[in-house]
Amino acid sequence: TVLRGGREQILNAEELTVGDVVRVKAGQKIPADIRIVACKSLKVDNSSLTGESEPQARGPEMTHENPLETRNLAFYSTYAKEGAATGVVFNIGDHTVIGRIGRLA
Repeated sequence: TVLRGGREQILNAEELTVGDVVRVKAGQKIPADIRIVACKSLKVDNSSLTGESEPQARGPEMTHENPLETRNLAFYSTYAKEGAATGVVFNIGDHTVIGRIGRLA
């Protein structure tokens, strides 16, 4: 779900732009790289990026300089396993973390 023009809309990930405000909840795929601005007990499965087997807690506070380690970022193609969050899109498409990894292959 994205908030645009003061309205909630359902859009495909391909329709998102940098700066969009998105809402995610348990069971949903993260639609872009997002910076968490508000959250309620969000945990994400980052195993496709980091190999961590346990869901990782997320929140609005920056906890580490490394983007893959800080808790205030969630990444495209990972899944929300618990809770919900609101975030601001900061990378889309080939510019996402997973998109950059794909270009290395």
